[in-house]
Amino acid sequence: MASAREMIAFTPRRQGIAMGFLAALLGIGLMVSTSAYHWRWFQAATDTTALAPVAMENQSLAAARNEMSGTVGGVPGGGVAADRKIVKTAQLSLIAADPAKAAEAARAVAEQFGGYAVSLRVGTQESGRAQLTIRVPATQFEEARAALHKLGSRTEDEQIQAEDVTHLYVDTEATLKSYRAEQEQYLQILRRAGSVKDVLAVTEKLADVRERIERTEAEFRSLSQQVAMASFTISLRSATEAQTFGLHWRPLYQIKVAFREGMESLAEYGVTMLAVLMRLPAIALWAVTILLALKYGWALLRRYWAGLVPRPQPVAQEPQSSMSGPAIP
Repeated sequence: MASAREMIAFTPRRQGIAMGFLAALLGIGLMVSTSAYHWRWFQAATDTTALAPVAMENQSLAAARNEMSGTVGGVPGGGVAADRKIVKTAQLSLIAADPAKAAEAARAVAEQFGGYAVSLRVGTQESGRAQLTIRVPATQFEEARAALHKLGSRTEDEQIQAEDVTHLYVDTEATLKSYRAEQEQYLQILRRAGSVKDVLAVTEKLADVRERIERTEAEFRSLSQQVAMASFTISLRSATEAQTFGLHWRPLYQIKVAFREGMESLAEYGVTMLAVLMRLPAIALWAVTILLALKYGWALLRRYWAGLVPRPQPVAQEPQSSMSGPAIP
């Protein structure tokens, strides 16, 4: 009679049966998931009420793009082309007698032309530097640029960029219109819904469309703001900076900066070491937990493996006969 250990041992035949059973379960699950997917696809393909908003969205997008390119009825030039949407940015580097006062004057220039200051950073008196970013209406770009040039005694560098975002602007606007039309279509379907199931399905579609509308509206507002307001980034430097062989040399200021950076590095080192020391008990507990888990896991694995591999049975020895022959001299 086979022992209990031999009965639970995984023989090659039992392993083959187990693998076949697992393969059959996997195949059944794959068939069920594929059938459900095709059924949902068939329902979506045959649902004309769901396809109506999509068709309206495609028609709205096509109409908007044709309007942008001046195409009506497939004939180029049959419509009025949209206005070009340009995002203007400029970077100015100016030499000023007093960078702090020049920065305040630049902010006043922005307010004079109906704009505002986005950021302002003024260094110490020894550094002799200031930097700010302002926005002014795009229609006042050249006037504001001329006024900013008057704030410095000399212009070191100037860069002007004009990016055409007409396609992106029109596409975003058309997408927003199509989403709103799709929302109105779902609202009409919701008014005609006769069952709770239909109401829940249309409500879910409405929530998805409204989320897309909010996201697209935020993108459209940001893009419209960039088109309407030009951006100036102004860097101001003092004209009284000491120069040696054409280089800006300020040894005292550089020593102060190096000392401050060194103190910040020491402070970061102290904070890091303190954090490590505070976490040492938790690290030790985790290390002990992992070592114990490895130890007992290895013991359980050895015990399980010993149960799978049958031990060899001792061979019974035949009893020797009590009668022995005469001794051989």
